[in-house]
Amino acid sequence: MIGTAGFSSAQILGVAGGKENGSRHRQLFFFFSNYNCKLRSSSTRFSYSATAKVEVEAAETAGNRIPGSHLSVDYFTDCLNFSRDEAISVVAKLSPYKSRANAAIVVDYLKRIGMEQSHIKAAVSKFPKLLLYHPSKNLSPKIQCLEEFGLSGSDLVDFIARYPFFLARGLETHLRPALHLIRQAAGSNQNAVKALKRSGRLLSYSSCKTIENNILLLRTEAGLSDDQIQRFVMARPSSLRSNPTWIDNILKRVEMEFGISRSSPMFYCGLLVAAALNKSTVDKKLEIFRSYGWSDSEISTMLQKLPQPLTLSEVRLKKVLNFLMKELGYGSQYLAFRPVILIYSLEKKIIPRSGVLKILEENELRACSLFTAIVMSESKFLGDYVLPYKNKLPDMYQRYIKTTAK
Repeated sequence: MIGTAGFSSAQILGVAGGKENGSRHRQLFFFFSNYNCKLRSSSTRFSYSATAKVEVEAAETAGNRIPGSHLSVDYFTDCLNFSRDEAISVVAKLSPYKSRANAAIVVDYLKRIGMEQSHIKAAVSKFPKLLLYHPSKNLSPKIQCLEEFGLSGSDLVDFIARYPFFLARGLETHLRPALHLIRQAAGSNQNAVKALKRSGRLLSYSSCKTIENNILLLRTEAGLSDDQIQRFVMARPSSLRSNPTWIDNILKRVEMEFGISRSSPMFYCGLLVAAALNKSTVDKKLEIFRSYGWSDSEISTMLQKLPQPLTLSEVRLKKVLNFLMKELGYGSQYLAFRPVILIYSLEKKIIPRSGVLKILEENELRACSLFTAIVMSESKFLGDYVLPYKNKLPDMYQRYIKTTAK
């Protein structure tokens, strides 16, 4: 930034010292002095990005860089395909004294490990200081660490492009210990890689202590087994980098909002639901049930048996309740004790199978309850309730096959 403390005016302006340059030095000094005074007196609504843009353009216009030697807007537009505004934003975050040659070395290194220009642009946009690193000292050991862990090929390239901030973390002080903890929680390198691909910020922003504390919370406070912890981490990898207080609050919500005790086999399912939905979202879903005549007692029964219906979108929840209760006539008590019916596909399973049962009953043929039909495998339902009546009820057969084949 222009006028930064700790640099002489000659350094800031890129003008060598000495009497022979005194005149040029003074001209540029007064140019920037006047420019900065005007800038400070401008409206306070003048945004940082706009300020940065003016400063960079003014600096380049004034000739404060030796052509081709320092990182400039032109370097990013010409070599990395940035737009001018994008380039100005990136240059504003970098020191004007960093070598363009070093950036070229970094770009060349990234290309050699398989990154395309689009990947490099994405990484540099997020983390401009990447261009200031030393490839063999700062980049290669960390990238090699991920390769040894199991992240390679296109997955590795995509990871660097999406989460380049991990390159700023210490190899031995953070990356290796964090990978060890994630592998321990996920159960294997393969699972850990899948978790990282879903939440690469685990390596960029979280601390090892936070990851360790959260794993301990899940084991001791939630009472989860190692297998459940593995499944939870695979489903919600970002939870490992959350503040432990967040996980503690989730555990309490499962008990207080859902009424599921920590000793219940359903507590793990409740934990997954509470981790995915905030309280206001849960409250909206509960109001939908009440609008269809469900009592709080029936809602509580449903949640203790299966909290997953809360994960349905509001639109889908209303559709399934409308069909089951208003079109088929099932009561809230029946559904509260059999909530698994609610989470199956309305179009692919509930409507087609309920249609088959209705026709069979009308023809006084073998039928079963909706609950039995819904939880049954496709092959068994087809073999027991559709194929035996293929010739006797061809329309039913054709309609069912056509609907389920979509």
